[in-house]
Amino acid sequence: MERSNNKHMIITLVLSLALWVGFSGTALAFQQTHLQNKIYQAYVGSDMSIWENALTDLEKAYKKSPSDDLLYDVLLAQYGLIGYYLAIDDTKRGRAELDKARDYLEILHQAKGYEAQAMLFQAAFNAFRISLRPWLGVNLGPQSERLINEAIAMNSGYPRGWVEKGNLLYFAPAIFGGSKTKSIDQYREAIRLMEANMQNNHRWLYLSTLVGLARAYENTGDYDMAVATLEKSLQFEPDFLWVKDEVL
Repeated sequence: MERSNNKHMIITLVLSLALWVGFSGTALAFQQTHLQNKIYQAYVGSDMSIWENALTDLEKAYKKSPSDDLLYDVLLAQYGLIGYYLAIDDTKRGRAELDKARDYLEILHQAKGYEAQAMLFQAAFNAFRISLRPWLGVNLGPQSERLINEAIAMNSGYPRGWVEKGNLLYFAPAIFGGSKTKSIDQYREAIRLMEANMQNNHRWLYLSTLVGLARAYENTGDYDMAVATLEKSLQFEPDFLWVKDEVL
């Protein structure tokens, strides 16, 4: 009888532990989705304070329950935030966030299955460093191009490879191979891939890429396509404040 009771207690303990682990995992996944949604709403509503708070919570969640998936979301949020800081010439916060992001990236470089993602973050962070110190472009520019090409060769179905390729072509001087006209095809491929398999954490990136494509159309004189692309962003997100209230 005692042996039977012990066996029953062990089975009960194992089941309880399994239920706890399952509940904990579900709660973490729910929190991650919630924070992805907050970042999206921050982008749509042009409220970066929401983005900053969501990033802080993502970092806390990652430190509490480290996972490659969460780490990717942390870096993706940092990637967007650094770009925003540099766009508004807040180099102090941009540099500080970039330093933090590079530490996280060192961890992602070791994650199996995230090789292309890590390469592309490295390429983007190189571009941020060039914007802070243009003289670094001599070395970091070619390195970024190599990383982007390798990442696309490794995983051509990952849309951020084509986003970064488009950014490289759009922003690089013509003397170094830049071409706003050629950037259009890269942005369009990124958009096609995102539309075929829209990831929750990529929704803001999808809108951002549409804006990048519209900008490329505008700067190559195709104003009708620029307007059509911005209107497409509003079809996806009618409350996209910047496009709805300022651009169009």
